[in-house]
Amino acid sequence: MTPLSVLLYVCLLSDPNQCEERRLPISDVGSIGQCMFWAQTAIAEWSGTHPKYKIIRWKCGYAKLDEEPI
Repeated sequence: MTPLSVLLYVCLLSDPNQCEERRLPISDVGSIGQCMFWAQTAIAEWSGTHPKYKIIRWKCGYAKLDEEPI
């Protein structure tokens, strides 16, 4: 089973032009659909521990194979 990640595109609240991509590994999910379901919890946890960032968009993808920007 190929590991999946939640790919986040986030920007600083203090400078909305400063954006970057972050990857959150999601373990024990077998499909993109399951990743989409479990991603909501992981995104909420990440957002709570990173209050200086705003999540602009996100998607699920394969951890090492999906390298295109989100």
